[in-house]
Amino acid sequence: MSMPLSTPVAERELEVRNPATGERVGSVPIASPADVEAAVARARAAQTQWANQSVTERAALLRRYHDLVLDRSDDILDTIQKESGKARRDALLDVLSVAGTARYYAVRGKRFLAGHRGRAAAFGITSARVVYKPFGVVGIISPWNFPFLLAIGDALPALLAGNAVVLKPSELTPLSAELGRRLLLECGLDADLFQVVQGRGEVGSELIRHVDYIGFTGGTATGRKVALAASERLIPFSLELGGKNPMIVLDGAPVEKAAMGLIAGGYNNTGQTCIAIERVYVQDSVYEPFVKAAAARIKGLKLGYSSGFDLDMGSLISEAHAAKVSGHIDDAVAKGAEVLAGGHRRSDLGPAFVEPTLLAGVTPSMKMFKDETFGPVVAVYRVRDADEAVRLANDSDYGLNASVWGGDGRVVREVSRRLETGSTGINSTLVIYHSFDVPMGGVKASGLGRRHGRHGILRYTQEQSIVRSTTV
Repeated sequence: MSMPLSTPVAERELEVRNPATGERVGSVPIASPADVEAAVARARAAQTQWANQSVTERAALLRRYHDLVLDRSDDILDTIQKESGKARRDALLDVLSVAGTARYYAVRGKRFLAGHRGRAAAFGITSARVVYKPFGVVGIISPWNFPFLLAIGDALPALLAGNAVVLKPSELTPLSAELGRRLLLECGLDADLFQVVQGRGEVGSELIRHVDYIGFTGGTATGRKVALAASERLIPFSLELGGKNPMIVLDGAPVEKAAMGLIAGGYNNTGQTCIAIERVYVQDSVYEPFVKAAAARIKGLKLGYSSGFDLDMGSLISEAHAAKVSGHIDDAVAKGAEVLAGGHRRSDLGPAFVEPTLLAGVTPSMKMFKDETFGPVVAVYRVRDADEAVRLANDSDYGLNASVWGGDGRVVREVSRRLETGSTGINSTLVIYHSFDVPMGGVKASGLGRRHGRHGILRYTQEQSIVRSTTV
């Protein structure tokens, strides 16, 4: 459904507020359907010349962007924080990952896009080759949890592959995308090759009506709608969706390190990470020491809002989301769950703060048992052995990321392969996002397609097979 052409005055712009303080920090104009159509038309007109440039020339722009992002990191961090309320150390992940993505594809992209020879139908008489061609105009719909990374990081390989990009960022965090675009233009990119259209879901729907490919990161329910809209037009798409990510701690695991792994995996970015740990299955032999170590570290996390690197965890994205997260906690506690750490809404700190929380005794009757919380809330379960842990970990509609800790390398590797997830970290949690050379994505209701590595750039291309006969 498209947004009406006649929009009330109050709806002609998006007001941006810092969720940690409630302070108004800016606004952006909402794009009309005509604006979206015009943006795609400009992008399409500019794309042909861009695609005709060599990959080496396009990669040079990504190298410049890598340097500029690091040089302007303070400005980027300030922008991310003021519209998301996150801790500065979490905002730093946006910056470093975008710089790393730019550098990775600037170095490796040419090899990925070079194409390859295929086996000839008749040796000595025919030849075969596969080449990779850009789709044209790539549409990206990005979420609010990593407003710089997931907007710009996905656009860079699309641009390097020879596409133009039109981006619709989350209406909650539009400013980081605007800044990311300005920095690309400073590096010499044609303004029509990367455009930002702002607005709510209607703008995203309109974007899908005009582009040649759509990449979406966000919730599973919306992802299904994106898939249907793209399929109706027969355009390709990729989806990175929700997760209810498990962590398994087995006999012989380094308990203190595993507890630290949970801190990084469950509470980074205030738990608002698609690959965040939300449930932990701990073998009976190490359950007590692990829970004790984890609870102590969680209670020691510093919560609040600061422009320095002195705090561990910031605000949730909105008051409404904080109500959802705290609702999961309250529902679980009311039905018998035990609070091992945290458990409270912190309105004294701001409108959208919830303490980092660890719960035991979570049962299927509770909302958080199956549903993605997407906040700083983790449930811990005692299990008999690895088989029970794997069975429970796989008992989910989601399959994005997992983490396995243990003392026996053979057992840990075997357990990792048995998990129904797109990625698994052994003795690690979120390292997958910094592993630029391997694909990242989900199975089951966690999505389709992959970012990173060869997959992350070739998804923005169409293969063409060229077969030649040498007899003529």
